[in-house]
Order: sequence, then structure tokens, then C-alpha cells
Amino acid sequence: MSDPETQTEPLVGTPAQAPRSSRAYKVAGLTLLGCVLIVGQAAIAYFLLSQKSDIKSLQEQNDKINTELTRGRSASVPVQMHMPMSVMTELLDDTMEEEASAGVPGKTPAPLTTCQQEFAGLKPVQVPGFRPRCDKKGLYERQQCFMRQCWCVNPADGQQIPGSLRQGPVNCSSIRAIPAGATLTLSDE
Repeated sequence: MSDPETQTEPLVGTPAQAPRSSRAYKVAGLTLLGCVLIVGQAAIAYFLLSQKSDIKSLQEQNDKINTELTRGRSASVPVQMHMPMSVMTELLDDTMEEEASAGVPGKTPAPLTTCQQEFAGLKPVQVPGFRPRCDKKGLYERQQCFMRQCWCVNPADGQQIPGSLRQGPVNCSSIRAIPAGATLTLSDE
């Protein structure tokens, strides 16, 4: 099957050159390792260059978001991050009625109120992420809340009534309209 002479012959050189063959293996191994490292660096450079436009667009989006977030930080109204689902259904019910009335000839749909536009995100609010609660007529609900803090607002324009900010629910019917500079009094009802 195989020649007995080829089984005892060294792979590189003669038996007298055995130390040189191990050195050749070391050099070949280091050369191969160097080539693998160079190819790996070239692959990384290729992927970075091919993704350069994606990285640039992500940086632009990040800058845009940062400017939007810093734009409204001077407002004194708390940010509301989560909305109760009941408010969404009320808003959707109003929109469905408006869409249904839009199909009737001669009847135009009512435009969205400022509160509804702010709730839907169509109009910017003072604090990014805050969405006011609106009643069925599209006016601001008297009590607005965020993260266990509540305050009263004027239903027509949504302006906060000074001194109404409290930890927990506020009885807005007990807060009387006060002139500017006067002190706030709450009645026990």
C-alpha cells in the first residue's frame, strides 16, 4: 500500500536538518497568523466604510432628538409619559363620529380643538411627551396629572391655575379663580 521509506522520511529536509524544520513551521505559523490579523483588520475597515452613511444618519437623528428635548425644558408643567387607555377610546370615538359625518353631503367635519391637536401630537406642547387630557367636547379637562402630581387648568385654553399643583388628585371644583398676585384658597367640600 504505502512505501516503507516514505513513512520514516521527515516532512521538511533530512534528519540532520530537523531543528531547521521546526523553525520553518514557526515562521510559517507566525506568517499565517499575521495574514489572518491583516485580513481581519481589512474586513473591519470595509464594514466601517460601508456603514459610514448609516452611522452619519444615526448621529443626525440623535442630534435632532437632543435639540427637540432641550427646546421645551423651561416649562413648569410636569411631563406625562403614559396615557390611560380610556382617554384614547374617547378621542377615537370623537374622530369616528367626525369621519362618519364627513361622508354626509353638505356636512363638514368639525376641526380639532387645540387640546385634541396637542393630545394627538399634531401640535407641539411646552413639555415634550406630555399629552393633555381632553373632554368629549375637545376642551381641556380641569384636572391634568402626571406621575402622581396633578394640577388644575382653565378648560378653554389649558393654562395651569397658579398654586394648584399637588401630590395626588386635586379637587379643581374647589379652586376659585384668583386674580394675579393673590393667594390661593381651597374650600373644604
